[in-house]
Amino acid sequence: MEYMPNLKRAVKTLRKNRKNNILIYTHIDTDGITTRVILEELLNRLNIEAEFRFLKGIGTNSIEDIPFKDYDLIIFGDLGSGQLDLIKGKMEEYNLLDKTDKNIIILDHHIPANINIPKNIINVNPWNNNIDGGKEICGAGVSYLFAKMCNPRNIDLAKYAVLGAVGDIQNLEGKLIGLNRSILNDAVKSGEVVAFPDLQFYGKHTKPIFASIKYFTDVRTDLMNNDSRIINFINQINKKHDLDIIPKENLCELSFDEKRILGSEFLSKCNRYVPPNWARFLPKVIFGESYEFKKEEIKTPFRNLEEFSTCINACSRYEDYETPLKVLKGDRDKYYDKMKSRLNAHKRNLSKSLQYIKDNVEIIQRDKFQYFEVKNGAIEGNIIGIVAGMSYSIEDVDWKKPIFALGELDNGYKVSARCPKLLSFAEDINLADAISYASKKVGGSGGGHKFACGAYIPEKRDFIKYLENKL
Repeated sequence: MEYMPNLKRAVKTLRKNRKNNILIYTHIDTDGITTRVILEELLNRLNIEAEFRFLKGIGTNSIEDIPFKDYDLIIFGDLGSGQLDLIKGKMEEYNLLDKTDKNIIILDHHIPANINIPKNIINVNPWNNNIDGGKEICGAGVSYLFAKMCNPRNIDLAKYAVLGAVGDIQNLEGKLIGLNRSILNDAVKSGEVVAFPDLQFYGKHTKPIFASIKYFTDVRTDLMNNDSRIINFINQINKKHDLDIIPKENLCELSFDEKRILGSEFLSKCNRYVPPNWARFLPKVIFGESYEFKKEEIKTPFRNLEEFSTCINACSRYEDYETPLKVLKGDRDKYYDKMKSRLNAHKRNLSKSLQYIKDNVEIIQRDKFQYFEVKNGAIEGNIIGIVAGMSYSIEDVDWKKPIFALGELDNGYKVSARCPKLLSFAEDINLADAISYASKKVGGSGGGHKFACGAYIPEKRDFIKYLENKL
């Protein structure tokens, strides 16, 4: 199997370079930052010195800033596989191909570029062995397996890989599968993570139950954006089943039976609003598993891994990578409070941005999708993708179609695509293929997941036309 030999080759190459100059790049989202934590801790345990840097991505411009000639070993974590052509091209330009004293290790889960890889570039990637890197393992997961290959006792690092997988929404169908499942088992075995059946409402530790239901956008029912109806819905369930669910308490406070009954009644309601051929997919968006850090306090945003990922986004989306890195590594003094402050500011910005979309932006409908455009500077931070997902709470947005957001930049456009999980299951939509195709046609680049992806394009003129062709 190619996947495991590459992992072993990577470990051997790291050990061979332990006294040499090493540079490590990791991505900037939850998966990338947890990758960074794993690799930092691994090298610390191996007594290997390295320089660490964050990298937003590898493109035709950013590749120029990577000092290939200055380091004996460069490691890319949670990025690099899709840009193998650029990396190989730059190595060739510097006459470094197949040089035994200049090595590249890529620890990634994105689909690799289809090229012949030179011997001194080691691409550790699940796709090499037909393992789906979109849902079976994330970048932090690959780095965790790398750390575990270095020393099987490193299973205490599995918790970061589970957080990375949740941050990359690899629990899309309600629970982690494949290699993620094995990594989850390590995290549970180490005593760091607990996993249990739960409802798939967001905010289990930080939102009242009625608010968690309010922001459920996979199905548009009469409960959406209507607090009084939701509270009445819960009270009717109490009466019918002789329960005492308090709408203002958190979901984490309910018993298993209370969650089961609440979920079943919500499923019955949703059944009345979906096309008949979609109904069989409803349980996957309502029931599933929750993953929590066992040692974090309950009813805080750091207990549930989905909410912890939001905390990381609240920092990294505004180019603050130090705060989540410090908190993940255990520095809970000023950085703990700083992350909570960032989270509150992030929530305010999301609310303001969503209101801006409601008041100022036209939702343009096409046959197979919809889109909107945002002027440069109208939305603060790199959050247009999050706002696109939240826009399904707007009446003018058709919840049965994907949505594309085009955000104007100083030089081109940032495009984000989203669709409800239920839609992606029922219609087998692949937004990543569509956005990759359309962006390349206009001289840009993009990709991601079937239900959430993004691109950068130099102009928008024919982009929508190419989307229509692909979708």
